[in-house]
Amino acid sequence: MKVSSLLLLLLFTLQLSAQSEEDKEKVIFISPFYELQFPFADMKADFGVNSDLGLELSLLNTNNIYFSLSGSFLFGSQVKDTTILNHLMDDNYNIIDQNGQIAEIILSERGFNTKLKLGYLYPIVHNNSGILAYSSLGFHQHKTRIDVKNATVPQLNTESKKMYDQLASGLSTSGFLGYLNISKNSGIHFYAGVELTRAFIYNQRSYNYTVGGPIEGLRNDSFLGLKFGWIVPISKRSTKEFYYF
Repeated sequence: MKVSSLLLLLLFTLQLSAQSEEDKEKVIFISPFYELQFPFADMKADFGVNSDLGLELSLLNTNNIYFSLSGSFLFGSQVKDTTILNHLMDDNYNIIDQNGQIAEIILSERGFNTKLKLGYLYPIVHNNSGILAYSSLGFHQHKTRIDVKNATVPQLNTESKKMYDQLASGLSTSGFLGYLNISKNSGIHFYAGVELTRAFIYNQRSYNYTVGGPIEGLRNDSFLGLKFGWIVPISKRSTKEFYYF
């Protein structure tokens, strides 16, 4: 009798284990995301708070290992150094276009990021929901965008702008900690958390007007970001033959 009970208990345990393994399925998903970034170090000296808007393609495998590739567009409206074009201004602090009219010129921040990410999901609610942590290696680029509105200023043609935009690029690393939720029933899939990014970049222009030549040295560009992504799963569950969105 005891042997039979032990066998039944063993079979029941194996069945639960097998069901648990069946529930663990890889999930492939795409995620449009938004990140509000607060700059530090050299980046804080040049720009204000910026936004990062992008798209990720991610895989969460059966061992809860997280892989992801992302690309994003960086933009902001606050440029700290507003004096970079002062030498082009007249006595009234205006820049005159080729028709003798006052030109409207707007300075802003522009850039992009690409990242390859590797991390781990620690399940809490179920296999595909819990604490997500990842690190990344990527490429970062940013510059000051000089937008001449409805006018032609010969001193600010496409080539001349390169003397003032301080284009910089290079490798970046980041770490993320947050919560990821892929619901089994509600169809609400998302992740949110905090990301710290450090970019190891150099100025890419051979001549910068502010220094009269190239800008040498490694920049210390860092960001602390509040990130939110909406998850759209595109993989098929084998145990339930349907796509879930």
